[in-house]
Amino acid sequence: MKSLFFALCFNALILLQWASNSLAQESRFQKLGVTLDPWSERQVLFWKKVYTEYASDEYLIHDSMNLSRIYSSVKGESKAAAEKKRIQSLLNSIANKATPKITGENLSADERPVFEVMDAIEDKRAYAFAAESSRIRVQTGQKDHLESAFIISRHYIKRMQEMFEEEGVPKELALLPFVESAFNHEARSSVGASGIWQFMPKTASRDLRVSAAIDERYDPLKATRAAARFLRRNHDLLKNWSLAVMAYHHGPGMVQRALRSLKTKDPIQMIRIFKDPSYKFASRNYLFEFLAMCDVNAEQASFFKKAETVELPPFITVSFPKRLPIQKVLAHYHLNEELTRVLNPHFREPIWKNATPIPSHYPIRLSGITLEEFRKLEYP
Repeated sequence: MKSLFFALCFNALILLQWASNSLAQESRFQKLGVTLDPWSERQVLFWKKVYTEYASDEYLIHDSMNLSRIYSSVKGESKAAAEKKRIQSLLNSIANKATPKITGENLSADERPVFEVMDAIEDKRAYAFAAESSRIRVQTGQKDHLESAFIISRHYIKRMQEMFEEEGVPKELALLPFVESAFNHEARSSVGASGIWQFMPKTASRDLRVSAAIDERYDPLKATRAAARFLRRNHDLLKNWSLAVMAYHHGPGMVQRALRSLKTKDPIQMIRIFKDPSYKFASRNYLFEFLAMCDVNAEQASFFKKAETVELPPFITVSFPKRLPIQKVLAHYHLNEELTRVLNPHFREPIWKNATPIPSHYPIRLSGITLEEFRKLEYP
């Protein structure tokens, strides 16, 4: 009798722990205004795999609507294109079977794995839909890029999170540059978005200086302050942090239009239901990529080798009462140009080539000199 009692207590404890873990799993993003259902949880898991299991020379062939349906993975871009065609051919072959229902028994050895990825659905129409060219997609792995991004981010991430909290924005949102640019401050898209936050010039110009000589989109810390304010404005408009994240990618106007059309404030419902020619795969998956990044960040020690934090060199921030060529500043104070470039990535080539002077009273970060030493010396 006693052993039965202990067994019942043990089972109850296991059930309680399972329920507690399940609840924690479901509620982990509630602070951001989203609760995942089983479908969206699988979408997040897909991106988590992309970030932690597959390197950039590996290509996943998958369903673009149900991301958990990964048909196969190959190495090499040319192999990926051939594999996509092979999967499409197999799906069409299954859809064209003469039998009224699809079962494992009437499939070839090549078709059976695809059948299993499709959850052994018996309805042939499902395979016809899945075979459409818009449904089969190739995704490149990101593990090696993300590992490098974590190393670079250690220069900035602590201060970035502090900035977000100072601006009244959840510090988790400071992880968005992992999705936007893998923390490459020189990143530039084909449409002109630049820096780790991938600001477009028009959006950036509200909070940042954007010119050919000084482009503050390339300064991780200056751009972070602007990103925090932009996200806060999105939240003021949409009243939900996950919707604010979605609006960061596609603009608040699109999100507002979708919410009005669907009569919902639920980010997951918007992603699943909203249809618009410009609301494509990248827009539908942006929130899932970010949420996956939150999970990966929390567990990064499990996925990536521990690396020492490489600190930025010690520096001072000063300004000059008149316009000055930067090379004159470096020569006057006997400073290293390479370190100065690292500390001032927003100074572009016209500055470094002395084609454009540093504006008067504009702050510049200098390494190799203390504030006391600087004050003792005359201006150039």
